[in-house]
Amino acid sequence: MKKIYLFALICLMASMGYAQHQVSGSVLDAETGEPMSGASIVEKGTSNGSLVAIDGKYQISLKSGRATLIVKYIGYSTQEIQLAGETKLDIKLKVSAIQLEDNVMTALSVKRQAKALGYTVQRLNSKAINEIKGGNFVDNLAGKVAGVTVSQGATGIGSTSKITIRGEASFTNNNPLFVVDGTPINNNSVVNFTNDAAAGFQEVDFGNGAMEINPDDIASVSILKGPGAAALYGTRASNGVIIITTKDGANQKGIGVRFNSSTFAEQAFQLPHFQNKFGQGNSGQFEFVDGLGGGINDNITYSWGPALDQGLEIAQYDSPVTLPDGSVVRGGDVAVHGGAPISPSAFDSHPDNLKNFYQTGLSTINNISLSSGFDRGNFRLSYTDFRSKSIIPGVNLDRQTVAGRFGFQPIDRLKVSSSINYIHSSSDNRPSGGYGSENINYSLVAWGPRSLNTETLRDYWQPGLENVQQYSFNYTFFDNPFFILKENRN
Repeated sequence: MKKIYLFALICLMASMGYAQHQVSGSVLDAETGEPMSGASIVEKGTSNGSLVAIDGKYQISLKSGRATLIVKYIGYSTQEIQLAGETKLDIKLKVSAIQLEDNVMTALSVKRQAKALGYTVQRLNSKAINEIKGGNFVDNLAGKVAGVTVSQGATGIGSTSKITIRGEASFTNNNPLFVVDGTPINNNSVVNFTNDAAAGFQEVDFGNGAMEINPDDIASVSILKGPGAAALYGTRASNGVIIITTKDGANQKGIGVRFNSSTFAEQAFQLPHFQNKFGQGNSGQFEFVDGLGGGINDNITYSWGPALDQGLEIAQYDSPVTLPDGSVVRGGDVAVHGGAPISPSAFDSHPDNLKNFYQTGLSTINNISLSSGFDRGNFRLSYTDFRSKSIIPGVNLDRQTVAGRFGFQPIDRLKVSSSINYIHSSSDNRPSGGYGSENINYSLVAWGPRSLNTETLRDYWQPGLENVQQYSFNYTFFDNPFFILKENRN
């Protein structure tokens, strides 16, 4: 009887395997033939689906060869494909017809129907851009336009957000050309002099031109793709063109006053996972004396020292030192105690030391505008105040924008328009990037020991030596991260 059951089970599994229908192929842009990486393919009526790989290839197992496939990609028309037993199927997606019906701005700032143009163009209106407020206009384009990729800056608020249209075309410059009300703007990143030494000058990202554009003043954004779109701008538009039209008062009857205010908070989204079994040191040994190698492995910050949370008492940078006058300083206050004995303290783990270092970021945007339209013209004036405090202590960005747009039509065949923008940006500090001692993540994320208590580093001067000698957990390779952010500013 058992053999009969086993035979029946094998037959059932074989029939189930036979019922599976494999379909594979590629998903491409119908116009350019580029792979549609990230497009979704779902079997209709089920949760069975697959994502298209970076090379445009896909593979999906279906219940039968007569299933219906639903293919979706941002900015492209959704396709439903009824199979007739195919095992190989290449799919071509077309840009959404809804987006192509809108009026768009061409290179000469002339409104035309997108379908009448000889190149691909997509358009976003003001509502789509400001759906989620942000301090960087470029970030607002992420996930909204087909073929456009936005990578946020690595050092947070005020850093460069990289934007590419239809992939990387160069090893150096892939920036599209930005044009605001017919005027091209410089979108190159501003960086300082750097060198490759760990103790040298690290790169500081001061942002680029596009991040200064005020989203509250934007009426529409048209993204032009392909060589035909760049014909009037020359080689600088070889990576595409982003045409921005600002708001005017043409549709306002009488005097219109608008005010809007937004406040949003942010926290570090995801932090690295660390081991918290072993603390600072190497080969299971550690003792702090001067942070320069005078102790046992105290010139390095590897986390291969003694076991943590085992009741061990070990001299550390924040362990107490009693001076002859009875006052108490820290082990890392070497210039104060001059090598006096350090009293051992509990060698414990600090699993949240990185989390506790970062703070809750807070940003506020206030905008007020005045506009009016009349028989022969219109105007709009606006003022925007943007203030942001980063999740990185001591890092902030303040920006004030005054914008004006004026239109006048003295006779039927003559239109005169002008726009004015004044932008003032300031920051108390821009954090350094790269691999070196000026980058806080170099000392905390890459090399910070698991026994490091970041809270004790907030008081970063050695007592009596304020503005002369910092206090740190290591004097061979690393500065105190709070000292970096509060004193070594960019």
